[in-house]
Amino acid sequence: MSPTFDDPSIMAVYRYLTGAAESPRTGQRPTPANMPQRIQRPRSAADIARAEGLNLGDMNRGPRSHRRSGPRPQQRSALRVVMDRLLEAGCPRREAAELAGRWLQADPTPEGVQGWMDTIGVHRPDVALQLRLHDLGIEDLDVLVDGTLARRRLRDGEPIGQLIAALLTLRQPPA
Repeated sequence: MSPTFDDPSIMAVYRYLTGAAESPRTGQRPTPANMPQRIQRPRSAADIARAEGLNLGDMNRGPRSHRRSGPRPQQRSALRVVMDRLLEAGCPRREAAELAGRWLQADPTPEGVQGWMDTIGVHRPDVALQLRLHDLGIEDLDVLVDGTLARRRLRDGEPIGQLIAALLTLRQPPA
C-alpha cells in the first residue's frame, strides 16, 4: 500500500519518483497510462548527473569500457622489446611488465633503455629517470667525481641526489 499525501503536488512527486501512475477511477478499466512505469535504474554516477542536468566534466562521457587501454601501437612494440629483455635478465613476468613501463618513462627507445640497463642495472629505472630529468645521460656517468667514476659511485650505493649534485657542479664552469 502506498502512502497518501494531502498535498496533490507532493503526491505527484511521490508517484513520479516511484514510477506509479494514478489508479483508474471507480468503474473504469485500467489503461496503459494507469500502469506503473518502469524506471531504468542509472548504471553509473555519470547517468545520474546527466539525468539531473549536472555538468561533471569528464564523468559525462558515460560508462567506460572495462578493457584497459594499452599503449599505442608504436609504443607496444617498444614495451614488448623491453619486457622481453627484462624476462631474459630473469625478472618474473609481472615485475617485468611493471619495470618495462617505468623504463620507457625514463627513455622511450628500447636501445636507450638497454644502454641504461647495461650501465646502472636492470632494476633501477627511477635512477635513469632522475638523471634524465636533470639533463644527464649515460655518458655523464663516465665522468670522474673525486677520483671515482660516477657509474662506480652509483653502483656502490651513493644516493642519486648526491651524485646528480656532484655531476651538475662539475658541469658548471668555475667562477
